[in-house]
Amino acid sequence: MTNPFISKLKEIPKHSLLLLGIILFVFVFPLFEKSVMKGFFISLSYSLMILSVSSIVEFKKKWIYYLIIIAVAFQWVNFFTDLSNYPIFNFASFGFSVIVFSIAIYLMIKQIIASKRVDAGLIIETIIGYLLIGIVFTLINVLQTSYNPSSIGFGTDSPRLGEIIYYSYVTFTTIGYGDISPVTQSARGFAILFGLIGQLYLTIIIAFIIGKYLNAKK
Repeated sequence: MTNPFISKLKEIPKHSLLLLGIILFVFVFPLFEKSVMKGFFISLSYSLMILSVSSIVEFKKKWIYYLIIIAVAFQWVNFFTDLSNYPIFNFASFGFSVIVFSIAIYLMIKQIIASKRVDAGLIIETIIGYLLIGIVFTLINVLQTSYNPSSIGFGTDSPRLGEIIYYSYVTFTTIGYGDISPVTQSARGFAILFGLIGQLYLTIIIAFIIGKYLNAKK
């Protein structure tokens, strides 16, 4: 006899943990940036988000799991040591994180396109794919500001992670309040790219979903 609790758990979309990790990283833990434990909270949410990528990776692709473990290891080495002061460490940490999230975005979009029906799982996958692209843009902006703090007009030489997340998503969604703006030509180029990709994602993916829904109705 099947346990009712287990049956309920199986009904929960498998990517919910990844969505939770993204929500914590983007919306919740930046609230703790003024806390003494801000470094711990950021590392914890970031690690949870990276580890949750495993929910969309096929078990046969073990090399992706190794990338995930290395990306998490870089995050905690950064937390417990001062290696973040070395450019090569930052590039390595940035590289592994971008690779992991880029693979996750690719697999998520692939699953969205291959899906035969429109349900809660597909909607969650669509949202996660969109938010993950914003995470990659956030990482790019973190790298930009770490080597040229004046590339983006935050009004301070040491912008907080929450400010970078805010700027990245405001640019990505083409809201553009204007309170934070790109200064250097490279930052402006990335801003244009972010805005274009954000609009293309919404246009193309929503077209796929509507097409699937209409086919299902027929």
